[in-house]
Amino acid sequence: MQNDSFSLTSHQIEALTTGSIAIFPTETIYGIGCSAWSEQSLQRIFQIKGRAPDQPPPILIDDRRQLSTLVAEVSPLAANLMEKYWPGSMTLILPAHPDLAPSLSGFSADGKIKTVGVRQTDHLIAREICRQIGAPFIATSANFSGATGRAAAPHLLDDIPEDFRRQVDIIIDGGVLRGTPSTIVDCVGIPPRVIRLGAVELSDEELLILRET
Repeated sequence: MQNDSFSLTSHQIEALTTGSIAIFPTETIYGIGCSAWSEQSLQRIFQIKGRAPDQPPPILIDDRRQLSTLVAEVSPLAANLMEKYWPGSMTLILPAHPDLAPSLSGFSADGKIKTVGVRQTDHLIAREICRQIGAPFIATSANFSGATGRAAAPHLLDDIPEDFRRQVDIIIDGGVLRGTPSTIVDCVGIPPRVIRLGAVELSDEELLILRET
C-alpha cells in the first residue's frame, strides 16, 4: 500500500543523482534502478542481475517533460495509449531520441529504428524518485536473471535474495506490492502489437482501433 506522501532524504537525492543504485517499489513489483543518465551504474545493474547488456531495461518517468529526453517522436497511437493508460502499468516501445545511449535502446524488428521502453509510473515512491532527482529512472525487476518462484516477481523485500540486496546502495521499503508486470506495447512496428500482456488487458485488435482513432 502506498503512503500518502513520500520524500527522499537529501542524502538519497544526492546519491541517486550521482549514480547510486536502489531497490524500490513500483506499481508492478520491486525494481532495481538508477538514474538513466548514469551509464556506469546501469552496467553495474547488468552485472548484479547477470543480465546481458544487449537487453535494454525499461525506463520510468514522472511526467511528459522527461519523456522528451528519451524519445524522438510520439505517434498518434502512442499518444492515445498515453492518454488512456498513463500513468500506469503499461510500457510503450517508442522511437528513441537520437542522443540516447546504446545501453538504453534497442531496435525495431527490421533493425531500422532505434527504440526505447518507457512507462509513466503511477506509484508514489517511484514517481517521487524521478521527480526529486530530476531524471528518468531505470526500472528492471529486482532479481537475478532467470529467477523463479517468488523471486521472479518480488512483491516484498523478503522475496529478493539477501545476496542480491547486499549489492545495492539504497533500499526503499514500500511494503507489500499487489501489482503484476506491466503490459508492453510495441508502438514502432507495423502493425503495432502487444508483446507482453500484463497488468493492462489489451488486444492487438484494440490497438488497431486506437491507432485509427
